[in-house]
Amino acid sequence: MRISTRLAVAAVAVAAVLAPSVAVASASSSEPTAGDTVRYTFYSDVQNNESTNWFDGDNDMDSFETTRLSGYSRSTTKWFGSKSVVSRSTYQLTGSSFQTSGYYAGCAIYVNGTLVSSDSATGRYAVAVC
Repeated sequence: MRISTRLAVAAVAVAAVLAPSVAVASASSSEPTAGDTVRYTFYSDVQNNESTNWFDGDNDMDSFETTRLSGYSRSTTKWFGSKSVVSRSTYQLTGSSFQTSGYYAGCAIYVNGTLVSSDSATGRYAVAVC
């Protein structure tokens, strides 16, 4: 091996050894666990809607028989609302369904701010499942 090749290989090896390694701890959005925040978001073309279902922080199914969405977006012309839970479970289930009283239903699930699921449907009394 030529001397310049040896020096180049040695320089790369030294840089790799001396380079600081940084480990970033973060929760997994694909496998939520205790302490993670799950946000369920729902969208509709009307403010007052049918049922909404989701898993709470103890993995129990929770629901609203009727759902009134509190926010309105002029840019999308959709009503929206959300429900957040902090997991108390080692293996947190995430899932939701939403039925509109109008013609558009949408839902999204975020774990620690990362989108993990979304769905939308159109038609009278449409149902979105995330």
